[in-house]
Amino acid sequence: MTRVRRFRERLVLGAVVHYLDGDEHVVAWSHANVPGTRAPGILVVTNHHCLLHVASSDFPDVSTPLSMLSGFKLNRRNPEVVRVRLCGDVHEVDVELSLTNRVRSRSVGRVLSALTRHKIAGPESFDPALTSPVPPMVRRARHHARRVWITVLGILVLLVSAIFASPFVPGPGALTAVAGIAILAREYEWARDLHVWAARQADRFMNWLRGLRDRRRRPPPGADGAGGHQSPLPRRPGSRPLARSEHSGGDALAS
Repeated sequence: MTRVRRFRERLVLGAVVHYLDGDEHVVAWSHANVPGTRAPGILVVTNHHCLLHVASSDFPDVSTPLSMLSGFKLNRRNPEVVRVRLCGDVHEVDVELSLTNRVRSRSVGRVLSALTRHKIAGPESFDPALTSPVPPMVRRARHHARRVWITVLGILVLLVSAIFASPFVPGPGALTAVAGIAILAREYEWARDLHVWAARQADRFMNWLRGLRDRRRRPPPGADGAGGHQSPLPRRPGSRPLARSEHSGGDALAS
């Protein structure tokens, strides 16, 4: 079980741990969704920072020192998710954490409990001493039926992606595989881990294609009449490394 957990952490946290400082280590983490983007994300609490990573270069990573967080609020209007609002000195950021099963609710509880251990205030109803401080939703017959339907649909999409990947049937095999994994990620933890990794690789591939297209569209040297000097292409939003925000409280959280 320890090897499986370490493999999961390498798969999901591989793009985050490279930015940690020397004595910084991950305390707790959970899969997260950011309203306004379909790309999967993760919410990570280290011994110094709270990190929000989304597997898309269009959404820059946010790294907030724990000393700049004043508290968090919980909103559970939907029984399947809890919306967590991290409050800083100036800005706030919202993330949605899934509660569709007990494993997910416990990972959410570990993340929020780690925040309270660093003196970050939570709502009065939150009790970090509980095994599942945020209880999971009650699964009924329709939820089990949905699990079966999602499993069948996800496997079918993966089979179609395998057919597209063959040399005999042209088609977007890799992108179809990512879609199949995204479907299975609604119910299975291993699929959620793989979805983050696959979405990250797909985003890098799309950025490579855009860069290749831009290089082909650039005029040849000297075509602009400036002696061959070409100005560099602008960087795409969110393509910078993990942003640190220790210099000012106003940049602590970016919505």
